Amino acid sequence: NGLLRYIRNVPFAYTKIAPDYIVGPNRCALYLSFKYHNLHPNYIHRRVAELKSDFDLRILLCLVDVEDNASILLFLNKVCCINNLTMILAWSEQEAARYLETFKAFEGKDASTIQKKKEVTFSEQVADAIGCIRSVNKTDAATLTSQFGTVRKILNATAEDIRLCPGIGEKKARRLHEAFNKPFSSAMAKKRKAEKLADEAAINEDYDKEEDIDEIVTIGEIEA
Repeated sequence: NGLLRYIRNVPFAYTKIAPDYIVGPNRCALYLSFKYHNLHPNYIHRRVAELKSDFDLRILLCLVDVEDNASILLFLNKVCCINNLTMILAWSEQEAARYLETFKAFEGKDASTIQKKKEVTFSEQVADAIGCIRSVNKTDAATLTSQFGTVRKILNATAEDIRLCPGIGEKKARRLHEAFNKPFSSAMAKKRKAEKLADEAAINEDYDKEEDIDEIVTIGEIEA
């Protein structure tokens, strides 16, 4: 087995099993090289059938070692969907071995170790929300909170007011202002843009009428 010489961070033992690797009480992995699949296309069907329903998590660990692999990926992806397998791709034996080590190392651990930490305090929640805006970090969020005091004042601030905060430039201020004021719906955005253009057209029309009236008055005065 080509992968075993690269597994150094977790212990392993040899035994007779249906899958290639068992990485937990209910987790197993099959290993498949694309080159080998090209030579033996029915091999994967036999191996999947041998697994039966003994494992909750069934991994198909694939070594991508051929250049023309689009058709193979399409075929194996279909096999995984039908047989409830999770496909993981590796481009070297070392990378494939790291995946096996990771699964084994996290055996028995829940998802909390990789889940995002839940923010508890109000300032942390504000920083987390504002930090979702592109190029805005938690330091910027803390600066805005200390400068304006409340979230309402931050949302109602103009781009110029935001730009006056330390460490926030013109581009970042514009992004913040747009994030707070742009509509979420693209249809609503188009509607607002159309209303704005209509208002501008009405203003220009009124301005043109005023100019025409002034011109008529001027001409009347000259004739008089």
